[in-house]
Amino acid sequence: MATSSHTMLNRLPWLLILLLLALSATSCAVVERVQQVRAERQVPKEMSTLWQVYETLKADYAGKEELDEHKVAEGAIKGMLAATAETDTSFLPDSAYDLDAPDLEGVWAAWRIVSAHLKKTGSMVTAQQEQEGAIRGMLTALGNPYTRYVDPEGYTLEEQDLHSNFEGIGAWVNLIDGQLTIVGLIADSPAGKVGIKEGDVILEADGKPLEGLTVTEAVLLIRGPKGTPVTLSVQGFGETDPHDVTVVRETVEQPSVVWEPVNDDIAVMNISEFMDNTDDHVRDMLKEIQAKGYKGLVLDLRNNPGGLLDTTVNVASQFLTEGLVLYHIDAKGVRKDFPVRAGGVAPDLPLVVLANGASASGSEVFTGALQDHERAAFIGTQTYGKGSVNELRKLADGSGLFVTAALWYTPNGRLIEGQGLTPDVEVFNERVIVRGPDGQLGVTVADRQFERAVRDLQDQISAQHAVVAATPTP
Repeated sequence: MATSSHTMLNRLPWLLILLLLALSATSCAVVERVQQVRAERQVPKEMSTLWQVYETLKADYAGKEELDEHKVAEGAIKGMLAATAETDTSFLPDSAYDLDAPDLEGVWAAWRIVSAHLKKTGSMVTAQQEQEGAIRGMLTALGNPYTRYVDPEGYTLEEQDLHSNFEGIGAWVNLIDGQLTIVGLIADSPAGKVGIKEGDVILEADGKPLEGLTVTEAVLLIRGPKGTPVTLSVQGFGETDPHDVTVVRETVEQPSVVWEPVNDDIAVMNISEFMDNTDDHVRDMLKEIQAKGYKGLVLDLRNNPGGLLDTTVNVASQFLTEGLVLYHIDAKGVRKDFPVRAGGVAPDLPLVVLANGASASGSEVFTGALQDHERAAFIGTQTYGKGSVNELRKLADGSGLFVTAALWYTPNGRLIEGQGLTPDVEVFNERVIVRGPDGQLGVTVADRQFERAVRDLQDQISAQHAVVAATPTP
């Protein structure tokens, strides 16, 4: 036994060497196979993100528009050419590539010609710009407005925007006439505390001009870690000279739900978006509303663009007791159900839902669920018709792809995508001319939808009281 053990010990180093050689050979084979696949498909390394986008679409895209490989290849080449900013594209004749070649081989052939042309002419257009142009061209050709590309900076902002808080100055901005303009302020925001107002134009951030930047690029210069300052050059509405304002960034809470009383019986709750903590706020507010004795609720989802599906299901479950909130069908035809979750705090509270043409995605899921369960009347106008799962996928270079990965259906099987929901009671708001306190005439919007919701809810509460009063006491 000792001799046998000694022999095994002597052989052990050689066995380990053989094992390592075998593993090394296997590893080399894997690497060679990856290189072989790349070589076979002739994917230029500068176009690796475009290839990742294409493979993601082939595997997971589930939009109503079919994935036409000829069209998306053509779109990629058109986008690539557009990125060159050249009007004469005769250097790339149609005969130089085959749009029907598999695995985007026609696109790679076109890229090699474009790349050689840019080097020959000394163009300042980068390979990254060409790749982004090709990606955007491909997605435009796909024809699905919700499947879109975001660059690395945009990916960072998209991730933040679905959270209820972020670190910054607490203002909403947009480009108006090419200038970055404050279009809204969050209550008690750092920006508001230093006197920034709606209508102000932000010209610079820490000495860097914002003119010519996209909203995303400008916002990334203004946002930053909590406790750090940013100096903004601000031009007030109607002012000719800008002035500098230093704002200390804070963690800013984005309010997504508020409520207030309408009368002694009715409260109104407005949900502006389904964010990561909206469901918690809704549940707490519903408890408060009922504890204060309100007998009915107008739930206002007008102009709500949607948000997080999980939050939407949780909010809908506050008003339902059983069944489905929705189901979806993915690219492979697989159905997934989203049942009502137990523990809702307002299953019997009389309810009316307001929605309109700017109510989309999650707000349509919610409205459709309550319609199908006959839990609440929907008053307003036809909704937007955005009923799809749009997953934000992070790509290898830090950019992102929103891909339409499934289509949503209401519990009764109504497709939301491209159609929207029809209200139970269609009501349009009106513009009316009124005389202000200063005696001047002006135009305002009469909220006929809200008026109708309050009236119908009051009738519902009165009818409920009448039934209770007519019920004999045992």
